[in-house]
Amino acid sequence: MRDSLLPPSPMALRTLSLSLRIERWPLAVPFHITGHVIDAARLVSVTIDDGHHTGNGEASGVFYLGETPESIAAQIERVRASIEAGITRAQLLDVLPPGGARNAIDAALWALESQRQAVPVWRVAGLPAPRALLTTMTIGVDTPHAMAEAARALTHARALKIKLDGTAADAARLEAIREIRPEVPLAVDANQGWSRAHFDAMIPVLQQLGVGMLEQPFAIGTDACLEHIDCPIPLAADESFQDLADLPTVARRYDIVNIKLDKCGGLTRALDLASHVREAGLSVMVGCMAGTSLAIAPAFLLGQQCDHVDLDGPIFLARDREPGVTYTDGLLHCPPHTWGHSGVTASSR
Repeated sequence: MRDSLLPPSPMALRTLSLSLRIERWPLAVPFHITGHVIDAARLVSVTIDDGHHTGNGEASGVFYLGETPESIAAQIERVRASIEAGITRAQLLDVLPPGGARNAIDAALWALESQRQAVPVWRVAGLPAPRALLTTMTIGVDTPHAMAEAARALTHARALKIKLDGTAADAARLEAIREIRPEVPLAVDANQGWSRAHFDAMIPVLQQLGVGMLEQPFAIGTDACLEHIDCPIPLAADESFQDLADLPTVARRYDIVNIKLDKCGGLTRALDLASHVREAGLSVMVGCMAGTSLAIAPAFLLGQQCDHVDLDGPIFLARDREPGVTYTDGLLHCPPHTWGHSGVTASSR
């Protein structure tokens, strides 16, 4: 039989080619938050190729919802055929639920479209040219002395976020940091770790020390009491806000919403969520999971629309991807060539 009469192979029918791998990026030192220790960024890295252009993305997933790199990879493999058939970002919203799998694919599709059009992702998204962003730098849970020394070492930080775990040492930790860095704005992140009694005891301390934000003091499902508390510190919802369905409840309890791409499933959904959050009268924050600059680059574009930025994940890595984002004088810079097309061509140089 002649080759011309053979049916086309599955490879020949594919519009896109998807590859993925599980990666481990060690942290320089372990990082502690309430009930969890992170020693490496474990993530899924994806590449989507159309034969002429490629797009890359990564995701760590939402660990407190049980996501792992293995579960993310398995979720992507289950919809590989739909992706390789030439899926759009809009179609992806119906194929994968919120979470790390959709985030990684969404990022790769943005970058692929950017490469095809030979323009930066921000132009594809219809956004203004991005600016450097002031970002908080995070200090993990430790002894008061160790946390104060960490604050001292972050000489370039112009805003700090302090992880506190709901134990008796929290006040001393915060006081030690404030003594070392009296000038810097402070935010506190409890990562669902506080009791109501601890909350009541800590609020005067936070006021005295000039803390400007308290993030997620109570566990998911136990924060209804916030509807009846006139808290003098602006409250930010992180774990309590996963997607749009949570917004009505969150709006009664919090002042700020922390949107993370791994939670909501990518930049496409995040840009839409940011608009809804603003319409509800709340401030918008962008945060991140542990990851490399490839995860920060899409979040950097969301950060252009946000009131609060917490995108310091790569500073904790022993080694980052190259090219990567940079941090200078407290500002996050994301060079165009970090993700997608740089917008620079031979004829425009």
